[in-house]
Amino acid sequence: MKILLAGLGRWGSNHLRILKMLNAEVFVADPSRQSKKCALENNVPEENFSGSFEDFIDKVDAVDIVTPADTHYSLCLKAMQKGKDVFVEKPLTLKSSECRKLSETAEEKKLILQVGHVFRFDPATAFMLRQIKEGVLGKIQWMIGNFYGFKRPRMDAGVTWSDSLHFIDLFNYLIGSVPKKVLARLKDNLGRDMDDASWVSLIYENAEAEVRANYFRPHKKREVVIIGSKATLECDFSSSQDKIRIYKNTHIRNENTWVATQGEVITQEIMQAEPLVLELKSFIDCVKNREKPLAGGWDGYNVVKVVEAAYESSMSGRIVDLA
Repeated sequence: MKILLAGLGRWGSNHLRILKMLNAEVFVADPSRQSKKCALENNVPEENFSGSFEDFIDKVDAVDIVTPADTHYSLCLKAMQKGKDVFVEKPLTLKSSECRKLSETAEEKKLILQVGHVFRFDPATAFMLRQIKEGVLGKIQWMIGNFYGFKRPRMDAGVTWSDSLHFIDLFNYLIGSVPKKVLARLKDNLGRDMDDASWVSLIYENAEAEVRANYFRPHKKREVVIIGSKATLECDFSSSQDKIRIYKNTHIRNENTWVATQGEVITQEIMQAEPLVLELKSFIDCVKNREKPLAGGWDGYNVVKVVEAAYESSMSGRIVDLA
């Protein structure tokens, strides 16, 4: 399969490595000299590299977009107008109206549009979803997502766009629906006119969730906690071992008081796999087999709607109704 990779920055270089691992013939479009050097070092033929997206669009089967978020809409639309299937890194775009347009275009033209919500492809997520569907945790009451660590802030969007939306999408996926209401507080501590600390509360039909993200905490944390009526599940995506623990703890009423009963603790080993490999392989399979992607355009739209609501809520100091 011939794939045009648009963007060869830090994350784009990971896409290049994996696309080549998956035996795709890769064409690269990026105006940076450093990117050309990277492409040649990764055995991309010089004739397969250009600074212009348009140079290769007619030669490929599909397009992989790993560029700054504010360029996603125009590049996706150009690719789909040429009849190309598209993978685009998250967020799909920075405006829900643009997400809707891209999703509708993909449907009209019967094209694959997959969004890079990579946590859907982590084997730990598949395990968590099974526990929820099989009732192991009981009724889901509350979910918490912590996504932080001391790192360089992205310059194309705030931390809610770059980090919080990972777990916003993950919670949508695990719950199987989208929030009805959003309450958020976002802060710009560095004075960049972009948020660098974010607290987003999601109110679903029958559960609630909170996503916390920032660029300041000293230790990298990619943690999800799911609190159910029968058990609590903790998942540390950044851990290489013992990613998931299930605590069968319950509260039992005893006459006029409550007793906190600690039950069995189950540690679950998770298959070691690079989620980005699974994600890009899934995209290639969807293109070949004309199958619906696990994270499609409307999933990207739903996340962007929530993030827009988070910014509105933070500015107004009020809950935003999405219903």
